[in-house]
Amino acid sequence: MQKLGYGTGVNVYLMKRSPKGISCSPWAVKKINLKCDASQRSTYQQRLNEEAKILKTLQHPNIVGYRAFAEAKDGSMCLAMEYGGEKSLNDLIEERNTKHLGPFPAATILKVALHMARGLKYLHNDKNLLHGDIKSSNVVIKGDFESIKICDVGVSLPLDENMMVSDPEAHYIGTEPWKPKETLEGDGPITDKADIFAFGLTLWEMMTLSIPHLNLEEEDEESSFDEDDFDEDAYYAALGTRPPLNMEELDSSYQKIIELFSLCTMEEPEKRPAAAHIVDVLEAEGCIQ
Repeated sequence: MQKLGYGTGVNVYLMKRSPKGISCSPWAVKKINLKCDASQRSTYQQRLNEEAKILKTLQHPNIVGYRAFAEAKDGSMCLAMEYGGEKSLNDLIEERNTKHLGPFPAATILKVALHMARGLKYLHNDKNLLHGDIKSSNVVIKGDFESIKICDVGVSLPLDENMMVSDPEAHYIGTEPWKPKETLEGDGPITDKADIFAFGLTLWEMMTLSIPHLNLEEEDEESSFDEDDFDEDAYYAALGTRPPLNMEELDSSYQKIIELFSLCTMEEPEKRPAAAHIVDVLEAEGCIQ
């Protein structure tokens, strides 16, 4: 199987299926990386089990679909999923950055925003789930943005009727640069708006081709990373806040995206829009599908 990518403790492979000459759609298979620390392997396996359980209940065009959950020859469990595309949004961001192409076109960002918001609306409103780890590497893209799907629901948390994570045993994991302040401080309720903050930062990624708050000095291609280039104090102080934009790189076509990004990254969760409202506004624009 061709390796597509990797995550914390797991690898993802492309499995082509053509039994008896019949062409079948390929699967993306997530498998525990047996080279990872043995002490952590059970945690990763438990997370994969939970992801399979949740994914099996989901069915939406903007969420990667469940296909199978089976045991590999080495005894570990494998999660087979719909093949959403060869590359994640993060892969495309890195490619564009390497080629010095500048921000994605505004129309492309709006399309990604709408399809991601549709997926989040389904998770929040229909399935009462907080995704819990929205970021560019958890969005898979097929072709020239022909399909846009959210993946990796392994750290999802249940939401109550008030769109709040009320289970005292539930723990928000996320990924540090995309975490909103309420998940960092731990003294406030976690709601569906935690996903909205991370969604806003994903739009920021497409405008800046950068990782939120990870500000390294410009380096020559031949230079190596120097820890002195990373201001750890500034990084931790910035977590949970809205990162700045270089407005010189963004013309008037980005105005709606900038407004949406600003609303989604409000520090107060209650001031951020719900996914359903984002969908309504973007669909009302009529220029994206």
